[in-house]
Amino acid sequence: MPAAYRHGFPVIGLVALALLAPGVHAQPERSRPLRIIVPYPPGGSSDVQARLVAQGLSERLAQPVVVENRPGASAIAGTDYVARQPADGGTLLLAAPPFVITPYTEGKLPYDARRDFVGVSLLSRAPMLVAVGRESPARSMADLVGQARAQPGRMAYGSVGAGGLGHMATELLAQRLGLELLHVPYKGSAPALVDLAGGRIALMLTTQLDMAAQLSAGTVRVLATGSPQRSRLLPSVPTLAEAGLGAIDLGNWFSGLVIRAGTRPEWIERLSTETAALLQRAELRDRLEAQGVEPVGSSATAFTAFLDAEHARWAEVTSRLPVRER
Repeated sequence: MPAAYRHGFPVIGLVALALLAPGVHAQPERSRPLRIIVPYPPGGSSDVQARLVAQGLSERLAQPVVVENRPGASAIAGTDYVARQPADGGTLLLAAPPFVITPYTEGKLPYDARRDFVGVSLLSRAPMLVAVGRESPARSMADLVGQARAQPGRMAYGSVGAGGLGHMATELLAQRLGLELLHVPYKGSAPALVDLAGGRIALMLTTQLDMAAQLSAGTVRVLATGSPQRSRLLPSVPTLAEAGLGAIDLGNWFSGLVIRAGTRPEWIERLSTETAALLQRAELRDRLEAQGVEPVGSSATAFTAFLDAEHARWAEVTSRLPVRER
């Protein structure tokens, strides 16, 4: 029998069968739709971004990309769902700042955000902005800091809840400047911004996206941006460094894509490359900027390193908080 045959089958046929066998990673990602899990309800900004990216990726990858919303427990439910999926490249998570904050503000989580996930691409930035009400006597960050130091523990700031980005970013600012502020948590940004505009709280750190209506109406003023560089969307607003407070980065990302650790590096690289290219399209950039966020796009390696730095940042901030504030 010729060497090309074994037990009646051509060797080439055996190779073809092997490539089709379960568990062989020739290209398992193309066997079904790619899913992006959004751990927030439908209709929000994160959901809108995920659907824009899903549509573009579907075209670039020539395969269906679908969005599934799995909200609950401050994004923990959806994140845990993705952590329990096989590392076959078929399921991604739309991650936002809570992804790197809740490991340090919640009790024991059912997953390890650093061990179970790796970055694919940073999608967008939304710098934290230091805002005051229109009638606030603070016309600059120097004014605001001076007022806080004159009344330690009495200047109130608002957030959308303990452990959220607004809370953590304000505490980071206070720690760096040696301020003692009074935290007032709200159930959502709308009531907090109403009280900010009405002067019932002195300041709030939030994004342009959250306070777009108040900025348009002129009921709040922005004193500084918490990112290292000025925002492209608010170019007249100085950074904290430009305001004379030193190089303080309060966190300036809005969303990114992560995937299960253990996924094939080649597939992660493909997803990263296609996502970054997608975010350079003018029409998509325009739609994201209309939401009040800055489109980015990054390599998988760069985004994973960024997430590691974010973990370190918020671990340090929360370790310095009183237990009741974590």
